[in-house]
Amino acid sequence: MGMLDGKVAFITGAGTGIGKGTAALFAEEGATVVISGRREEPLQQVAALYPDKISYVQMDLASSLDRARALDTVIERHGRLDILINNAAVVHVGAFADLAEQQISELINTNLLSTALLIHRAIPLLKASKGNIVNISSASARHVPVPNLQLSPYAAAKAGLNQLTRELAVEMGPHGVRVNAVAPGFTRSEALEHHAETNLQAIESQIAVTALGRMGEPVDIAKAILFMASDQAGWVTAQILDASGGYFISS
Repeated sequence: MGMLDGKVAFITGAGTGIGKGTAALFAEEGATVVISGRREEPLQQVAALYPDKISYVQMDLASSLDRARALDTVIERHGRLDILINNAAVVHVGAFADLAEQQISELINTNLLSTALLIHRAIPLLKASKGNIVNISSASARHVPVPNLQLSPYAAAKAGLNQLTRELAVEMGPHGVRVNAVAPGFTRSEALEHHAETNLQAIESQIAVTALGRMGEPVDIAKAILFMASDQAGWVTAQILDASGGYFISS
């Protein structure tokens, strides 16, 4: 028996990286999974890994119409929603003063506001199933490294997501809905590989201050998400779980 047998999960930003790894692990653990993202080809490739367990719907998280259509699709296909994994994100790297206003707006709107609005629309579905939410935050939301990785608006948005997680856990607890977050450290992804092209020395310096001395893999984060989403964490809510290999350990 799998840890998620009989559960229906919706995972955003699941065409690559952490989302892809989570979708595959959830399918292996018995969940029926709907994944979303802006690009169709990566979604098709992930769905093809477990065609009897994973389907997809294209969604731009920043679009109200897309958010509504995606959740409607989950219900049309499977009749319920038990687990919402908010993984979709946008990353722009650069000194704050050098970023364009549009980039700053996109970072805040996608990584915090649009995620909050998707949760808002999903709440009735999760109340009905007594389901749970796992938000994908970031180690950068709680730690400011030196040298700076130039992620200020991204980190600020993720810090907001952490507080939203805690606040919603209190509101949703009486309805039997748990709300948690997983905060990855350096994890192999398209975004990080792009960042490494221009700032490899900074990346290497951060890995050097990670207790386990390596970059994380998507499956490392997926396992943490699986625990939080499963009944194994049935007495866990309002928590931000660092899955960072021991990055900037503090009390």
